[in-house]
Amino acid sequence: MDKDTDYFERKRKPGDRYRVFDDQDPHEINTGPFYWRKREDRLRFAFLAEPKHCNSGGIVHGGLLMTFADLMMCGTATQGTDDRGVFTVSFTSDFMASGMEGELIKARAEVVRRTGQMVFVRGEIYTDDKIIMTCSSVLRRIHAY
Repeated sequence: MDKDTDYFERKRKPGDRYRVFDDQDPHEINTGPFYWRKREDRLRFAFLAEPKHCNSGGIVHGGLLMTFADLMMCGTATQGTDDRGVFTVSFTSDFMASGMEGELIKARAEVVRRTGQMVFVRGEIYTDDKIIMTCSSVLRRIHAY
């Protein structure tokens, strides 16, 4: 396999243990790190809320949660496909509660519909005891060459 094929192959098969979602994306490395794993044929995402993820009150920043949500919905949208990726056309989020410094923030999403060009995804970000945010996205598919 060439370097690019190996990269995409790794992204499609994360295994049971959490690992860094994208170790080649400068934005995700600087804002994360964000992790993912495959469990029961579904992708799960997580990050540990550090001080750099929070505002001055120790609450996880809403913009960071939106970045994390976009990542998990895009990752979910490409699972099980040969697509080279997706890009976000529309993104909606609703904040339900606050995430706090030190919490393990988790996320899951599901594909609602996939067409030839688009993928419709919904998801939620949560901790062990509360839902922090719900979200949905319309994504444009980037087909394999």
